[in-house]
Amino acid sequence: MDELLSDPPADLALAARAHLPQLAELEAAWPALAHGDRIVHGDLRADNMVRDHHLGVTFVDWAHASTGPACIDAASLALQLILGGHTPADIARLLRDHPATAGSPDTTTAFLAALTGHWHSNARKPAPPGASGLRAYQHRAAAAGLALLGYRLS
Repeated sequence: MDELLSDPPADLALAARAHLPQLAELEAAWPALAHGDRIVHGDLRADNMVRDHHLGVTFVDWAHASTGPACIDAASLALQLILGGHTPADIARLLRDHPATAGSPDTTTAFLAALTGHWHSNARKPAPPGASGLRAYQHRAAAAGLALLGYRLS
């Protein structure tokens, strides 16, 4: 978010511009809050889940697994739900009430700000070879993060 704060791009939403100082502050707070004793997947999204009608859902691709606060996976998945068509208002309520996030709203919001900053920063880089849709996806993920943060910060 510091990059956005110092040089906001022309296509940055007005609502995001208004919150940039607060978002940069939240993102800066994330490293101090990033500790915890939960095993977290770290990259939950639809293509890292396999559904079996009898066994339920299995999470795959644990390349980013680590320990941290319980809110990480729920918050990461929240953005994917918005990308999948759920409203930011509904997802904000879900995060407010979910056991993994309800007890640590500041940590959850700081993580969302850091993740959104990550998406915004990477979305503006040149596309890597063989990943033609990556930057467009990152733009959408950043917009979803900003929309969700708008509800969490209001």
